[in-house]
Amino acid sequence: MDGRALVVVGLVVLAGCSIVADGGDAGAPAETLTPAPVPTTAPTATAAPSPLPPGVTTGGTISPSALASAHVRAVTSRSYVWAERRRTLTATGDGNWTEARNRTRTIRVADGDTYRWSRSRRVVWTGLTLGYQPAIERYSDGDTRYVREQDADGPLYRAQPATNDSQVLALVAANRVQSYLSLRNVSVSVGQVDGERRYWVGSNGGGVVDGEYAANYSVGAVVTPDGFVRRLSVTYTTERRGTPTRIEYEYAYRRVGNVTVSPPDWLPEARAAVDGRNGTAGDATVAGPSR
Repeated sequence: MDGRALVVVGLVVLAGCSIVADGGDAGAPAETLTPAPVPTTAPTATAAPSPLPPGVTTGGTISPSALASAHVRAVTSRSYVWAERRRTLTATGDGNWTEARNRTRTIRVADGDTYRWSRSRRVVWTGLTLGYQPAIERYSDGDTRYVREQDADGPLYRAQPATNDSQVLALVAANRVQSYLSLRNVSVSVGQVDGERRYWVGSNGGGVVDGEYAANYSVGAVVTPDGFVRRLSVTYTTERRGTPTRIEYEYAYRRVGNVTVSPPDWLPEARAAVDGRNGTAGDATVAGPSR
């Protein structure tokens, strides 16, 4: 496929991302790629580093572990806003789809021990049945890490000493890279954003994803030369309990290197709950109606 055409396809797939508006930083514009020549990884007489991101080749394959490891190295110690969304849709029988579940997660990082992390309530498919996980928020101010879990009976708070979680937070996206970019028959094209090189990596086909067979699989990612996977978009169909099911997943990084973190509005309640345990770290429930 022509490199310029592939860049355009990638932009069409990723342009629909609205995850940042849903849970992150709508004011930060999406990157726009402009085409550029695709480098080659063919061997030369003298050994030289590959011009492509780690784990990516023009031979049609990706090493997901190499790319995921490079992503962690590239993201660790940076500030950023990261947002993801996963939608599950079921077939209606008339050729259309209806949304069954929509879960989101957002991470806003100022540095390794100052960040906010939130995840919506999750419906989890175990392969046989559906399970539920409550909505969770975390806030670390550099000294203490607070966790708010929305239980059916009200919020549950926990507090622990803050630690540097840069790598742990980077692994959240890296795990998605490893799951969704374990590919053959990969197409690679290259573009630029503000004069900086970006790679578009894409593939279509089928295979096993997250333990279930995926048909009509389509994935695209925007990657920097050092392996920073800035955007990822995936769609595929499968069958669950005899019902055709469509999965749509996407994530995006914004405001890389330019993020501050403000406390959540529930922080005073969390501190009061923890102080009620004589200031010791641990679990504390708050009486009152659920929010």
